[in-house]
Amino acid sequence: MEIARKGPVLMLRLDHGEDILTSVQQAVKEERSTLLLVTGLGMIYDFELGYFDNGKYLRKDFPEPHELLAIQGSVASEGEPRIHIHATVADKEHRAFGGHLMRGKVWMSNEIGFVRLQGNVSKRVEDPRKKVGILHIQ
Repeated sequence: MEIARKGPVLMLRLDHGEDILTSVQQAVKEERSTLLLVTGLGMIYDFELGYFDNGKYLRKDFPEPHELLAIQGSVASEGEPRIHIHATVADKEHRAFGGHLMRGKVWMSNEIGFVRLQGNVSKRVEDPRKKVGILHIQ
């Protein structure tokens, strides 16, 4: 993993075989901002996408490499970083799939960028009605 920081921007380049979510968590653990927006692209394999349905995730595994068309999400870094990333991928037939990124490994390389939103107080809080953690911003 390579990390570059300048102003409000943090950029990662991940190498083949690295775990995406573990790498993101390691990269942001020292951040002092309380909210980071995430974007990225590359290729991914051995990954799982989730579709949130009535309090639980319906999960689907994808062992083969796919184009990582986009990842987007947020990291609330108050306390332990809370990572919420969605991914859109495409297979060799150009079919697209998407959902919550539950796990995944880098195929060849990934480029992941973060923008710090300074001055925002944010954290993940449990929404008892939806049985899920939601981002709370003040």
